[in-house]
Amino acid sequence: MTTTTRFAMALALFTMGLGTLFASDWPAFRGARGGVADDADLPVKWTKDNVLWKIKLSGAGTSSPITTGEKIFLTCNAEYGTSITKGFSGFGGKGGKGGKGGFGKGGPDTGDQKKLKLLLVAIDRKSGAVLWQKEVQPKLPETPFTGMMREHSYASATPVTDGKNVYVFFGKSGVHAFDLDGKQLWSADVGSTTHSWGSAASPIVHNDLVIVNAAIESKSLVALDKNTGKEVWRKSGMGTTWASPVIVETKDGKHELVVNLPGKIVGYDPDTGKELWNCQGVTTPGGGGFGGGGFGYGPYTASTPVARDGVVYIIGGGGPTPAASVAVKTGGRGDVSTSHVLWRAKVGATNCSPVLSGDSLVWVDGTVTSLRIADGKTAYKERLYDARNEYVSAVANGDKIYALTRYNGIYVITGGSKFEKLAHFDFTGDTSIFNASPAIADGRMYLRSNEYLYCVGNK
Repeated sequence: MTTTTRFAMALALFTMGLGTLFASDWPAFRGARGGVADDADLPVKWTKDNVLWKIKLSGAGTSSPITTGEKIFLTCNAEYGTSITKGFSGFGGKGGKGGKGGFGKGGPDTGDQKKLKLLLVAIDRKSGAVLWQKEVQPKLPETPFTGMMREHSYASATPVTDGKNVYVFFGKSGVHAFDLDGKQLWSADVGSTTHSWGSAASPIVHNDLVIVNAAIESKSLVALDKNTGKEVWRKSGMGTTWASPVIVETKDGKHELVVNLPGKIVGYDPDTGKELWNCQGVTTPGGGGFGGGGFGYGPYTASTPVARDGVVYIIGGGGPTPAASVAVKTGGRGDVSTSHVLWRAKVGATNCSPVLSGDSLVWVDGTVTSLRIADGKTAYKERLYDARNEYVSAVANGDKIYALTRYNGIYVITGGSKFEKLAHFDFTGDTSIFNASPAIADGRMYLRSNEYLYCVGNK
């Protein structure tokens, strides 16, 4: 099966029952097929002339841009919690039993949380002009802007569109639907619990459902009617996870909703929420301490799965547990840990998500790691830049991988099983942090820092 055929099938799956979406759209977190673009004519060695436009955003944010038609959508928070900082907020103190302790406070919360604004912004794809922005009323109190929140934001979940409407998730402030002209259609509450690291999992659309990982807000996976916002089904007991769910097509043409949970990977029927299968997963453990006076954390997952040809690939681990990766064949029932797990590898990453490139599974977290998808063997592992904890997930375009980094600009490397660094571009003059993954649409790449949105391409 050719790459083009796979893309057509993936887009058809993503757009079942949806509005008007085209191959040039990037409608969700990591697009329609896990961070892979359709051979866009992107520059490899960038110069400042390849930055076609750059705009100052209305507020801070770590959510990724999405596109549909001639519009770009992203979320921001303004007036409070906008000074996102580089590097950990501080270590120290002692940890405690069961995860007490944690990262240091990293400075007091000096702002007025009552000023917090949550924004959905629509931008013209060609010019970068802001077409409209709509404010969502926050539900307070929110997580204080201290500790690890100083590296994140209150606008972390990437929106999703079906080509007709756009759906946004602001954690305890709910899920909200807007049409493409900015008219708000409905709002839904999926939970009110907060976490010291904030909320991040991005919603997805399947048929007439908007599916949200509300593990932070209510330990639940929730499906809402995309036309009304009414709850259709809810699955409780999710544990602590910031990983976004994915829809996977099995070998026999059926569809499964796969979620990377602490301790296990689970496949659900996306229409009903019924659990179909599960297997042993890859968990980042909680426990003892990275600091006093901060916060503790328990076992969690953050990396979003990717899939091809009915096989799901997950990475994770870290802390006192070795990082690891796993490949699972979908379509099973019950515990498939021995029957459907194709391979496990003792290499992985905590927060970034992998991308499929050629015959390899690749991720970038300072080190570039490439595993052969046939057997999980390491094709290469090369140091690219200095990093301690990379949040940005790389994207693939044709036979190249574009690895945006939090602090070090963007690298272009070869995809597949052979490593070569092709280019590096530094966003001179932008001292803010980059936490969002890029979007690729219609021969252009859209990149978001905490302060700016960039459009990059060939003139």
